[in-house]
Amino acid sequence: MNKKSNLLILLIFLSFFLLFSSCKEEKPGRIVIWTNCSEFAQYIEFFNSTHKDSNAVLVYKENPAASLPAAKDELKPDIIVGSWLRTDNTIKYFKDLNYLFDRKVLTTSVFYPQLLQAGKQERSQYLLPVSFNLPAIIFSSENKDLITDNYTLNLEQIRTISSSFNKKKKNGTYTRMGFTPLGNSDFLYLTTKLYGVNFRDEKGQIVWNDAKLNYTIEQLTDWVTTENTSAQAEQDFTFKYLFMPDYRQVTSGRTLFAYTTSDSLFKTLKNQDIDIDYRWISDGQFIPVEDSFNMLGIYKDSPNQPGATEFIQWFFDSETQQKILQRKTRLTLNTEQFGISGGFSSIRDITEHILPAYYTQLFTNLPPENLLKVSQNLPARWESYKNTVIEPYIKQKVVGATGAEGNSTISLQELEKEWRKKVFD
Repeated sequence: MNKKSNLLILLIFLSFFLLFSSCKEEKPGRIVIWTNCSEFAQYIEFFNSTHKDSNAVLVYKENPAASLPAAKDELKPDIIVGSWLRTDNTIKYFKDLNYLFDRKVLTTSVFYPQLLQAGKQERSQYLLPVSFNLPAIIFSSENKDLITDNYTLNLEQIRTISSSFNKKKKNGTYTRMGFTPLGNSDFLYLTTKLYGVNFRDEKGQIVWNDAKLNYTIEQLTDWVTTENTSAQAEQDFTFKYLFMPDYRQVTSGRTLFAYTTSDSLFKTLKNQDIDIDYRWISDGQFIPVEDSFNMLGIYKDSPNQPGATEFIQWFFDSETQQKILQRKTRLTLNTEQFGISGGFSSIRDITEHILPAYYTQLFTNLPPENLLKVSQNLPARWESYKNTVIEPYIKQKVVGATGAEGNSTISLQELEKEWRKKVFD
């Protein structure tokens, strides 16, 4: 009787144990995050320290968009963070994230709407914005009285104000030149965005508005020849005086303006004791967001979607990002990258109310939400294409048109053909 009773008790105990075990949720497994943003290593470390049952790991990918889909023999990602993820060739590898908003895991209102919209395809949200940067023009605070607007400057304003700063010797050589459009290739590309050239990816091909591109080149040529005499005069001045970092260029007194972007600007201001000011560059109606803005998505074949959801909910919480910034300051990590993931946070509250406490220059000129404009979809190797095809093409056309030495006959299509040989052959 005792043996039967003991056996019965043991069976009841095992039944309860098995029932309890089957009902208990399994601990989330490893969360694999693909990214080229080194700062995510800090975020992952912070996440793991506050989530004892989770284990997020970083897998570095130089260009996550170009690494899709995951190879059969490699660790599949749960989350992918990076640039250039929005094309038809890449977005098909991501899960529909509408469930995050349907279940109140996230709220749409916390994001900048233009950035959130960029991650949609039809009615589905496949990607979430992480961070972004903006184009800026910097100048020495000593010259602040020359600047006509407190927040933004358009190309015509930059041209007119910089021209008034020019100064020559009697022999015609410049001792001061307000701005040199040919001195920064990235500025040449920026003008294509402001003039509506609209480079974009369509079915694997890069297309653009050719008439607007020709107009852009005409405007740049007129700027260089009318305000700065010639491309040769710009090049001579740049070689002689503007061999230093952009902030030194404007504080040296040799030039009035220098072109930069918000990530470089605020990292410099954080690390250097310099008296410079800035304005966002616009066309009067919009400020173009830098093409490389970071987005995040869950891989379609994610082995751990619950873990990915947990990390996303944690990362896009305002309190979390505030703690990230506090932690960076406490551990003196704040000089590595600007803001959140190297840019302004996609969460409006962080950018508008928290970041200015760490970058005090933002108090006078925050990114104007209503003016932000995101470029159309661009391919995974866009940075390479821009640097080796578009920018050299514009520069050689302007240089050739001003009579300076340069080849102005090679077409954009020919340059692209050469680029494709180097990249894909």
